Amino acid sequence: MIRNLSRRQFVKSSLLASAALPLSLRAKAEPTAAAAGAAPANSERVELPKGRIGNLEFSRLMMGGNLIAGWAHSRDLQYVSTLMRRYNTPQKIRETLELGEQHGITAINTWVMDDNSQIFEHWKNGGKMQWVSQVRLPDISASATDYSQIDKAIEQGAVAVHLTGDTAERILDDAKFDKLASAVQYIRSRKRVAGVAAHDLRVIVECEKRKFDVDFYQKTFHPSDYFTGPKPGDPDRVAKNDNSWCSDPQAVIDVFSRINKPWIAFKILAAGAVPPRAGFPFAVNGGADFILVGMFDWQVDDNVKLAQRVFRVASGAGSKRTRPWHGGAVAT
Repeated sequence: MIRNLSRRQFVKSSLLASAALPLSLRAKAEPTAAAAGAAPANSERVELPKGRIGNLEFSRLMMGGNLIAGWAHSRDLQYVSTLMRRYNTPQKIRETLELGEQHGITAINTWVMDDNSQIFEHWKNGGKMQWVSQVRLPDISASATDYSQIDKAIEQGAVAVHLTGDTAERILDDAKFDKLASAVQYIRSRKRVAGVAAHDLRVIVECEKRKFDVDFYQKTFHPSDYFTGPKPGDPDRVAKNDNSWCSDPQAVIDVFSRINKPWIAFKILAAGAVPPRAGFPFAVNGGADFILVGMFDWQVDDNVKLAQRVFRVASGAGSKRTRPWHGGAVAT
């Protein structure tokens, strides 16, 4: 059932739904076998709900690349990025990719200019994880648009390509939005699924206003009632302490309720400030068709179990979801 909810009602219903999850899906004090680096006892692939974007099928839970690449939104903790890079050795990255694939995750999203060599090694060893590549347009002030990152992503094997949020927002601020449209068309001309990401909701609104021919949107989405959440006067994109990316989740819900394209929600845990048992149902009930989550190897098993439960509840009788599914119905 699709119905309008106030922001207060939506947050309350999402948190109540998360509280009803089994204790086995909540944080555990003891590390799992996967956390210790061991392969899961059952090496058969786990099934996650899937959906279509363009002509491709993806698991509705996708793997983010920030934790693997060491891009930590760690507020004023200066050591976290180094710690992440030390932990995620090449071997550990490959283990994480393999573990994700065994658990039914079929896609990972990373920036094309990061070191993606372990994805390529994963493919050489028979891995099937699909790569969704983030790209930027290096110099939007030039008369000719630089598509070098798009070309690199396609040449290296990306099946889908999207413009990053900071790129789209810079183009919007500089009143050069036609360059974004041209970049999307270029991606599509190269026979790849094309998308636009945004932290700032104005980007999505402008794309829809101009009727951009995009295959999907990727938008930040998370609740705001956590300790370091957005405060009145904080900018809409990233607050001054780098701790929020979605200052008005109800506005995001309202805008996407009128959009008939697949939506991948990212930053759904506000870089670790929101627990998965709250962030997952909030994003899915709020209308996201896919959720993009950065995860360490020891988080994969719990995240997949939680995602299975959340998608099942959100597609069943009594669902709190505010938007129809895009990319196909979710099997209950």
